Amino acid sequence: MNNYRKTGFCILCNLVFYFAFTGCTEKKDPGPVSIQWDGDKAVAIIVPQQFLSSVPKDSVNELLLIHLAKSNLSVIGDYSFENDKVIFKPIIAFTRGLKYQVYVRNELIDEITIPAIDSTNTPEILAVYPALDTLPENLLKFYILFSKPMQEGDELKHIHLIKDGRDTLSAIFLDLELWNNERTMLTLWLDPGRIKRHLQPNKLLGPPLIRGSHYQLVIDKDWQDAKGILLKENLVKNFFASSRDSVSPDEKKWTIDTPKVGTKEQLVIKFNEPLDHVLAERTILVADANGNEIKGKLKVSEHGDIVYFSPDSEWKSGDHALQIESRLEDLAGNNFDRLFDVDLNKKQEPSKNIHKRQFEIR
Repeated sequence: MNNYRKTGFCILCNLVFYFAFTGCTEKKDPGPVSIQWDGDKAVAIIVPQQFLSSVPKDSVNELLLIHLAKSNLSVIGDYSFENDKVIFKPIIAFTRGLKYQVYVRNELIDEITIPAIDSTNTPEILAVYPALDTLPENLLKFYILFSKPMQEGDELKHIHLIKDGRDTLSAIFLDLELWNNERTMLTLWLDPGRIKRHLQPNKLLGPPLIRGSHYQLVIDKDWQDAKGILLKENLVKNFFASSRDSVSPDEKKWTIDTPKVGTKEQLVIKFNEPLDHVLAERTILVADANGNEIKGKLKVSEHGDIVYFSPDSEWKSGDHALQIESRLEDLAGNNFDRLFDVDLNKKQEPSKNIHKRQFEIR
């Protein structure tokens, strides 16, 4: 009986030792590199200084390298020292869902994957204005609207203009960051120096767009939002370039469909051409006979040729007016007071600032 007890005890000990041993051997130690987070954005990686013991501090930026996995592309950033750690902060936050490799003296010491985020939070391009598929050859700008705040600093790296399906054009856009405060709308200017025919860039390089040609505005999906998340998909906008627009907008040519008194029906304003979508939302005011603003919501149609105004209160009988800021432009940048492609050395008529168009509700 005692022998059975001894045998059972030995078997139990062996089993405990076996599972303890296999558990230890199968457990993988975490890699030396860790991620520093700011909210849900990966803003830095941390490397214990023990892996850099043979690297002088002034050589860290040369001997400690971060690569995008399966490529020779080094991530650009800044190094700092904190206690026994080296902190690397990339200029642009790490991209969610991608893998990065850490090298010291050309030897791989670790690789990290920035966890992907829920696909429902993926940023998207909501719209590109003008939305038309035929645009004047002296088109001045595009507006690109995003569902989430985007990263700044390398916009033109993600935007391309292809002519006739084969030629990717260079030096087309103005290298200038023009974002709204929320960083959800980018104003993308075609180079004004190439649009204005009396300037040297136009004479040397020609206009950005040529009448009769087909173009594709391509926006790459590798553009990151402010949290380092990639766009959901590429966007391709196809359009043709038509003849130049060399005529200023004229409010006298607009058609106004008036609502009924005592209702909250929409006031419909039809332009005789598409106008700048964003400026149209900001520069048109509806006023009563005394010049007081009528509160309400103004919405511009997708093609930028119609405005719908919904009042907060019921319409009253009497005279009304549209008050239009002269800075409202058409797609070629021509505003109510002057053409965009005009020699500024010549004498110009003074601006009215506000143009008015009367209408009556009975």
